[in-house]
Amino acid sequence: MDGPTGGTGYTGYTGATGPTGATGPYMPDLSMFPSAATGPVEPPHIATLEELMASHEATVNKEAADRATLWVLLNESRETLRTPLFQWAAAGFPAIWVVQTFTLDVPPTCSDGISRNIYEYFEYCLGTDMGRMIANIQSKLTGIQISYSFQGNTLRLHVSKFD
Repeated sequence: MDGPTGGTGYTGYTGATGPTGATGPYMPDLSMFPSAATGPVEPPHIATLEELMASHEATVNKEAADRATLWVLLNESRETLRTPLFQWAAAGFPAIWVVQTFTLDVPPTCSDGISRNIYEYFEYCLGTDMGRMIANIQSKLTGIQISYSFQGNTLRLHVSKFD
């Protein structure tokens, strides 16, 4: 057959092509070209005992430091609260005056394997619930109401005058 560019000549019989499948984007088989594969490469191991021990030890040490920081809450004394209480008095006794703050960063998982939010982590480090801790401090104050709040990862102790 002659076309606009000239004759092509006889190419011979090629046979039936068979049924065709669904069409779509061409997806090359990258397994044939290992250097062409992209994406994250898995490390050869999941964890080592040394990694686990170091991580656990770091978490235990952090929890011990946090418990030491919060120790004052369980053992409030004249020395720990008098100065901020006198500052509150000098300010004219405003309601919910912040007298102490404690900031802790919660580890992703505690040394006992449990994940906790900030409130739960404070209770975990204190070894008691917040209500008991506040009641203990309240028992040492006369005419003063103690309360608490959280702002982010900071526990704030407040005082107000009893009406």
